[in-house]
Amino acid sequence: MFGSRIGVRFMLITAVAALAAGIGPAVAASAGPAASNPCPSCGHNLIVNPGAEQGKGANGDVKVKTPGWKQTKNFTETLYTWSSGDVSPTSKGPKQRGKNYFYGGPDSAKSTGTQLIKITAKGVGSGKVHYALSGWLGGFSSQRDNATLVVTFENSKGKVVGTAQIGPVTAAQRKNVSEMLLRKTSGVVPASTRNVQVQLIMKRTDGSDNDGLADNLSLAFTLKK
Repeated sequence: MFGSRIGVRFMLITAVAALAAGIGPAVAASAGPAASNPCPSCGHNLIVNPGAEQGKGANGDVKVKTPGWKQTKNFTETLYTWSSGDVSPTSKGPKQRGKNYFYGGPDSAKSTGTQLIKITAKGVGSGKVHYALSGWLGGFSSQRDNATLVVTFENSKGKVVGTAQIGPVTAAQRKNVSEMLLRKTSGVVPASTRNVQVQLIMKRTDGSDNDGLADNLSLAFTLKK
């Protein structure tokens, strides 16, 4: 009996020493495999550079590169601090704004910014994914220039399977004040969606400059149970 106790104690001491030295059977780092994401395209803003913050921003009535967007005509991004700009850091608009906003640009009857977003089929194909589209849209003073955000859902062959739109915000809705107002809509993402085209359309109606304005754009998917 005495000898058995010594043997057990020896075995325990040996096992502890082996673990301290990193010897012995491996121990799993977690209890099981990580949960698979049921919808990789859900839960975040799908629009790249949604607030025009990735570029320098124009400090004048000129076109500059707007990262993430394919620009036509003089679609651009402009500093809120530009002294001759349509809006300022204190104008009505998004509370959490950066340094820049989207601007239709000088001498452009119509200008656009477009991006094509690849969608992961997983989750979306269930037909239970909903979208929320929002953005701050506006214009200058009593002029009727405006901005519209259009989303086009496409299948794997590029065929249009659905659309969504916010805007335009009219001068009357702005009460002829230079500002941006929040607009939003929501719905169900077509199950066959594999690409989403996002297009910000600026239209000039009055004057020489295109004073369509926008900021803080968002397109987010949510998987509903």
